Amino acid sequence: MTNKLFDPRNTLELYGLKLYFNFFIKLISEDKLPKTLLLTGQKGIGKFTFINHFLHHYYDKENYNEKNNTINANSHFHNKFKNNLFSNISYLDGENLNTIKIEDIRNLKLNLSKSPILNKKRFVILDSIENFNINSLNALLKIVEEPDIYTHFILINNKTKSLLETIRSRCLEIKIILNVDDKNEITESLLNFYNQEIILEKGCMHISPGNFLKFNYILNENKIDINQNLSLNLKKIISLYKKEKDYCYKDLLFFLIDYHFYQVKNENNDNYEKLIKSRALYIKSINEFFLYNLSQNTLINALENEIL
Repeated sequence: MTNKLFDPRNTLELYGLKLYFNFFIKLISEDKLPKTLLLTGQKGIGKFTFINHFLHHYYDKENYNEKNNTINANSHFHNKFKNNLFSNISYLDGENLNTIKIEDIRNLKLNLSKSPILNKKRFVILDSIENFNINSLNALLKIVEEPDIYTHFILINNKTKSLLETIRSRCLEIKIILNVDDKNEITESLLNFYNQEIILEKGCMHISPGNFLKFNYILNENKIDINQNLSLNLKKIISLYKKEKDYCYKDLLFFLIDYHFYQVKNENNDNYEKLIKSRALYIKSINEFFLYNLSQNTLINALENEIL
């Protein structure tokens, strides 16, 4: 639900990253856009939103407000785009809980064998590429290595896991970075746009604007106080994940753990070595919970004795 509510495809204004946007517009206008790009940066800083605006400018320039970097919500293209109905754009998301399968790659290859509409460029967007399984990544290699004259690949890497080096080596990597002031400005704009009451401290733990928005919303809606008992908060978030199957809750679990240990460290750093080991155990246990689909009770019982 959270990802649907804050789907970047519905973000009509580009907040930040305008230098990257202008750079891409210049590249494609001069026919110098690389065939295979890897956009690497913290999850939630707006990489996918920036690409959405770039695609709207390319395919629907007459309805795109370049001065204000805004999308016309009533345009025919935007309606097809947000419903994945525009055939010149293929999109696969590694955050999909069903995971990307070999069959998805075969379907992509079949789609790319057809001629693009209007003889225009077409784009394949592979979001959260670091979450694709090894078989899917290997199947992608040959497609990425030999794109036709029309096709561009844009891979989005959120750095949540190590990326297969054979994929990275096939791409021109562009690192997307926001400084603290930019993050705060974008976060403020998003909170105002979605009319959210702020319950997280601004700049808290250097969260990306997108994650700040989602975390703030979840904590607000479910009346969760991050300064309360960690075990209790973990149980609440895991229950929400079990109900909605939204990986945003996984990111929130990691945030709550980092926040807890950050607070403990500031209050008392006498047990710093134990602190490091406990945090590592928490991260390992949460990863195993998702990887092996462990029970909630198994996870909580394993961690409760480690809470400092």
